[in-house]
Amino acid sequence: MRPDAIDSGSERDDRLEAMMDAVVSMTADLDMATVLERFVAAGCSLTGARYGALGVLGEHGGLQEFVYQGIDAETALRIGHLPEGRGVLGHLSTAPDVLRLHDLADHPSSVGFPAHHPPMQTFLGVPVRARGAVFGNLYLTDKLGQDGAPIDFTARDEQVAVALAAAAGVAVGHARAYHQAREHELWLETAAATSSWLTGDLPRDVALDAVLARIQESARATGAVLYGETDELPTALAEELAGVWPVLREQEDGSWALALPLRSGDRWIGAVEVSWPAGDAPRLDLPSIAGFGEQLALALDVADAQADRARLAVLEDRERIARDLHDMVIQRLFAIGLDVQGAAAQGAVRPEVARRLEAAVDDLDETIKDVRTTIFRLGARSDGTGTGLRHRIDAEVVGARQVLGFLPRLRTDGVTATVPDDVVEDAVAVVREALANVARHARAHDVVVRVQVGQNLVVEVQDDGVGIPADVGRRSGLANLENRAARWGGSVVVAALPEGGTHLRWSVPLS
Repeated sequence: MRPDAIDSGSERDDRLEAMMDAVVSMTADLDMATVLERFVAAGCSLTGARYGALGVLGEHGGLQEFVYQGIDAETALRIGHLPEGRGVLGHLSTAPDVLRLHDLADHPSSVGFPAHHPPMQTFLGVPVRARGAVFGNLYLTDKLGQDGAPIDFTARDEQVAVALAAAAGVAVGHARAYHQAREHELWLETAAATSSWLTGDLPRDVALDAVLARIQESARATGAVLYGETDELPTALAEELAGVWPVLREQEDGSWALALPLRSGDRWIGAVEVSWPAGDAPRLDLPSIAGFGEQLALALDVADAQADRARLAVLEDRERIARDLHDMVIQRLFAIGLDVQGAAAQGAVRPEVARRLEAAVDDLDETIKDVRTTIFRLGARSDGTGTGLRHRIDAEVVGARQVLGFLPRLRTDGVTATVPDDVVEDAVAVVREALANVARHARAHDVVVRVQVGQNLVVEVQDDGVGIPADVGRRSGLANLENRAARWGGSVVVAALPEGGTHLRWSVPLS
């Protein structure tokens, strides 16, 4: 190592002024890439180094980014892949202290240079700390003498590089804070936009397409996919989504993917997978992305709730129309039909009049069938599944007419189309069993079937017959009704009415 030369007063002044200019240049810009490039250029200029570089450390060791000066683009292309943090560079990454060398090849950690790399001899390495943590290392090589040959870096060069690194650390800290603030603001804006689209007036598919396009743009990615609650997730993605935090992973082909779980409270909503091509890992603000994921999950939850309310409003309208058709139109048609049938049966009516009256009764029956078909279609599920509670119970009521000798009355309240199919099966069986009991034991002249849908499904059957016997028990079909209520956590009550007749109430909770 050559003795350190002592700078003259004018040289110190010039170097101090150049260093101040370099510090001002670095701190004048908040763009990270610009700050790093100016830092490396200043290091070379102030120390007389032919080559300079800054290795930015990754979260898990090694070099995440490498900014260099002194090597032209053609030479860099021939060298190929940028350094990954091995050899002397790796030594500085694990032991971030100032390192001055007369010859790089003499250091124990030296592993040589790759093909096409220019030869380098003298070396000065200085750690760069930003906000108390090592951000990276400044590498300077081949300080050039007056004859153009490499000479040793001096103690003064070391002092200048250390001071410059301290200033760079402050600039990097500010640039990082600015970048994080901008990223946080970007994802807040993205969350606001996606929430507006999902809960606004856009069709669902259009809103989802816009959401994915905005996510892709904000993440500077090449692709984004949304998986719903019932979608089958890819195996790798499912494993990553075991937690609640976004996970960035490198895939087998070298590309990158971010798994973002979507949860609203404890409920699983779905997941977003964002992808990037092979290369360096994307620099992401994971806390901001995690916050965006929470907002997106909430927006999807709200959108689903809005869609449910809209469907419920349609079902309520359909239910009201079906109820009016049944309670008003069909009952009047039945009454008219009975009157006309009774008139046709009178012997005083001329034969041709009787035939016309019987034809009118037939027309009324066909009209009733058409109205019932319309009611069935109104009561069917909008997704095409199930046949509807109202239609099924109405069929039981109509079918009981033959054994009872009269048509029971049916009253409904609430949206019967929302009752699950398996509960519908039990409710229909309850009505069938109750009407059969009335036909066998009650000697009734009037029966009312009421169905109410709310937090509970309530089915009531009331007749004006002789009342339930005092010794009725599990010998009757009541045990079966109790079992059908118990499986849903419900109850059944059968009681004799003071004015005569029997009242059955079967109730089960609806989730």
